[in-house]
Amino acid sequence: MSTKIYPIYNSNYKFRADTIWMDWKIKKNGEFEKKQIAFICLQNKDNQFEIVHPITDFIFFNWRYASYNTQRKHALNLSSFLNFIIDNRNKFKLKSLRDLEITHGEKFLNNLTEDGKARQTVKDIERTLTLFYYYLSNKECLPLVASTTFESYYNESGKKIHISPFKNVILPSFSSNEMEHTFPIEHLPLFFEIACLTAKPIVLGLYFQIFGGLRVGEVVNIKRSSIKHTVNGESMLINLKENMFRTDLKDTNGADYVKKERKQSVMILQNWFNQLYNDHLELYTCEDGTSALFVNRDGKAMTAKSYRQYFDKVKKYFIYCLKNSNNINDKLLAHHLRISKWSTHIGRGIFSNMLAEYAKNPYEIAVPRGDSSLLSSLRYLKGTSRFRKKLEERLNHMHGFYIPRLIESKNEK
Repeated sequence: MSTKIYPIYNSNYKFRADTIWMDWKIKKNGEFEKKQIAFICLQNKDNQFEIVHPITDFIFFNWRYASYNTQRKHALNLSSFLNFIIDNRNKFKLKSLRDLEITHGEKFLNNLTEDGKARQTVKDIERTLTLFYYYLSNKECLPLVASTTFESYYNESGKKIHISPFKNVILPSFSSNEMEHTFPIEHLPLFFEIACLTAKPIVLGLYFQIFGGLRVGEVVNIKRSSIKHTVNGESMLINLKENMFRTDLKDTNGADYVKKERKQSVMILQNWFNQLYNDHLELYTCEDGTSALFVNRDGKAMTAKSYRQYFDKVKKYFIYCLKNSNNINDKLLAHHLRISKWSTHIGRGIFSNMLAEYAKNPYEIAVPRGDSSLLSSLRYLKGTSRFRKKLEERLNHMHGFYIPRLIESKNEK
């Protein structure tokens, strides 16, 4: 392969990950199915001019049919390494990627550790770098590294696993998880009341997350027609699939996707769902032809970024109300939530913790979360009924502390 493809550029240039929507394949109706593709480009810092760089072939070689989110992650990881090489080209005496040695990858990974990156982050980038070195070696573009350096094996599933050639890497130490995944469910009525006041467009989405375990990307991919079925009035099923509503946007930061397409059950509790759902349908109409259930102020399908902006409003005012409560436990919780990291994923965490409290075995946690293919099993349906009754009992008890206006207003009608 030509050495002109892999020069080490000067500091006027930088590598970056970018994205584009492409016509991927023809559907049965004759229309093209679009797919979001990640690639690597080279940018001139002076005039911001960019070109698609041939090294993008590395991404397509390994993850051609993978999800956009996977492609983007590895494109970002490789761009970070290539920019490190540019910044240290004189120190390392590099003129081309053909001059790369294993030590350069090790220095980059150790630099990430020194910069305070999380252990899993460094390991993820190490995997990208491992495959990149293998790629260069297979293209005969790594003459300074012996082919015997690279080792691999096949796992039990028959997948080829490449062993990292970077042996002198100091990984960050294990640390406690700083992300908060839950808060006491006694505060849910207050949380929903605040959401109704400050972020009405996502209140129904919060319900889906907290009582169904949906991720934010899954919420913003729901169509109105996706909610089709109820089971004895105790739960409903949402057909979760990747709908790619916002093909007009170049980059959605890899968040607007469905991690696992499935039919997800959501519990129906205390008339909350009926009121929230009916209000949502009455207040918000999709104007862009996608039939998205969640829309922005222009009537277009809502993105995960917009959803998180609404959520941040709820989070901020929720902490404010707890802080100004006369209850000492509320004040302590406010302090904890203020210094902790948490976002929309806390809904899935609350859901998981509620399941764990009443589950009889791990399957009764995994299945409702959508972590298993046993969604329609009899055991799950039976378990759902038990969870719902237990939670209703507990939520009834909560009303001694907080009574959401959305319930009060319904009872007054």
